[in-house]
Amino acid sequence: MPAADSISAEDRDLMRRLTLVLLFLFAFTAAFSGLDRVYSQKFLDVTGRAQWIWARQPMSANDPVAFFAARNFTLPEKRVYARLKVIGDPEYTLYVNGREVAGRRLQSDQRELDLYDISELVHTGANRIVITVRAPQGVGGLLASLDIAPETENWVVTDASWRIYRRWRPEILVHDVDADWETPVLFGEPPIGRWNYLPLARRAPDVPPSKTLAPHQAFPVIGYIPAIRTRAGIAIAVPERGRATAFDFGFTRGRVRLVVDSDRYASRAFNVRYANIRPELGLIDWSFRPVVFAPGEHVVTTPDVHNFRYVMVFGKNVRAEVVQ
Repeated sequence: MPAADSISAEDRDLMRRLTLVLLFLFAFTAAFSGLDRVYSQKFLDVTGRAQWIWARQPMSANDPVAFFAARNFTLPEKRVYARLKVIGDPEYTLYVNGREVAGRRLQSDQRELDLYDISELVHTGANRIVITVRAPQGVGGLLASLDIAPETENWVVTDASWRIYRRWRPEILVHDVDADWETPVLFGEPPIGRWNYLPLARRAPDVPPSKTLAPHQAFPVIGYIPAIRTRAGIAIAVPERGRATAFDFGFTRGRVRLVVDSDRYASRAFNVRYANIRPELGLIDWSFRPVVFAPGEHVVTTPDVHNFRYVMVFGKNVRAEVVQ
């Protein structure tokens, strides 16, 4: 008897039914995956065509970088609000029409898209946004988009139209400077690389500082700076001695402002450490906070607020203040 005849009619019918069930499950899974992608993008993608951008920087060099991303834009008279969504990884400061609005230094577990209502800072017609981004290792990204009504989202987005300034000039906060700008590198729309869709976090603009505190005293100290060294082909973290200046403010709370008199043609970073008692200044501690200066910058204020007494700064010809 032929082999095909060894399969009964009932078995063939069962096989057909199983095949149909498998085809249905495959089609259902494909359709569900497609819907999941569509609705995930609809509800999670809140920045539209905005792309992650960055300065043209050889990231493998691990050199510090600070730059200023600027964009002029026009607002129509008929708008409901102006809400800016922004993240600068690892640290950013936001300016709108020449005014410092807010800033934040990201923590490893705090990747959120900051949402600021800037309705009172903008006006019908020409406006300008400038975002300073600082990266101690030269690696990061900037993403921003502006909504002006529930039905008009992402009116302005980070893309190739932004201008990147490497060197600080006060006038770039209010208008473009013809020289010394470049187009950004485009990484793409989220999710991409290490950045997924980011949750929104409503944040209020920072309150402008009302006073500046000078240190009670300053004195030289020897501290330890974390460094990566290669031993027998293995990269290890080691503490290295370094000269620093300690500034005593008494017990206080605020943001630290570093001031330097000299200028350089490349970005540079100063390592900062906080302490509450003097003996801590000589201990090995890995909790350093790099502060990156762009070329032309002489003053940089940290966006984060700390409680401390001493500020220890590694580097020459730099002094510290506290703003509150």
